[in-house]
Amino acid sequence: MNATPELLPSRDFEEHLTRKPVAELRFDATVPRSLVHRAAIAEVFVTDSARVGDPAPESDEHTFEVAAQLPRGHVVGERGGGYDFLLLVEVLRQSGVLIAHQYLEVPLDRAFIFSALNLNILGLEALRIGSSPAQAVLSTTVRPQRNPAGRVLGFEFTGTFWLDGVPAIVGSGSLTFVSNRAFQMLRAGNRKKLDGRSPRHPQLLRSAPSLVGRRDAFNIVLTEPSVSESGTASALLVVDTDHPHLFDHKLDHVPGNLQLEAARQLSVAAVAKLHGLPAESLVVTASKAEFTDFAELDLVTRVAAEVGEATFDGALGAVTVPVAITVSQEGATVATLAIEVTQWI
Repeated sequence: MNATPELLPSRDFEEHLTRKPVAELRFDATVPRSLVHRAAIAEVFVTDSARVGDPAPESDEHTFEVAAQLPRGHVVGERGGGYDFLLLVEVLRQSGVLIAHQYLEVPLDRAFIFSALNLNILGLEALRIGSSPAQAVLSTTVRPQRNPAGRVLGFEFTGTFWLDGVPAIVGSGSLTFVSNRAFQMLRAGNRKKLDGRSPRHPQLLRSAPSLVGRRDAFNIVLTEPSVSESGTASALLVVDTDHPHLFDHKLDHVPGNLQLEAARQLSVAAVAKLHGLPAESLVVTASKAEFTDFAELDLVTRVAAEVGEATFDGALGAVTVPVAITVSQEGATVATLAIEVTQWI
């Protein structure tokens, strides 16, 4: 396992910035929940969007701006001082889904599969919760992949989150769209690895919130982490399909945001113990995730981590620690992630 994973190369936003937002976007109402694949209206954060300029014919690149309001109080935020990592991931996900439906003619009945999702924080102070909900604008460039008939099969994207006019985060990723029939065939093929078994996920005890940097036991997604002095850590995934954010609607697999949260919690637990830091003071300042296979709800999911060396990041003005993570089921890897952890007081 690579203990010093390659994250985005710099926090100099000029290198990654798509463009400063120029569209007049609204923040007074959310978009229809069907356009972002959410069941609960309260879980919709995107409020508006616009295409910026015309696509370049030679490259088929498109630039969009997507507006969202970040709630100061949310079940995954736990009344913390800064906007939660999971909330930022969800806004990025909703933005990609909206762009596909609203502008790229992807039908509403398509299943969306994220194969990669990356975030890099440019500055922590931009994420601090103020006296009013933050107005977020994602300025993003999208590069679609099309079939011979011109239909969009998926796209890669890069972009920058501006929070209240400040460039705060750079993000990138890729996703694929498949019909419901194709998705069911894909899932049926994946389920064959169960060899006809109908296993049930065991009832697991959640970790104490203080060990993984959480306050509310409802948001704990791991068993108590085991952390060794050599810098390795492991835990089992706790799947709660009643969680209103992680399972906003019924799913037949472990979603990527749950795997990201598990990676965050294990990274925080390991870094806190190895470096003698309060877990609640540690935040994610970069993440890089590749989802290589579906994770089944009814199989035991193991999360393993290896902690790298602490270094001082001049752009953040803080010490950061990289953590390399694998998510596996029955010995087979389903996701690899890199998390950078930073103390923020």
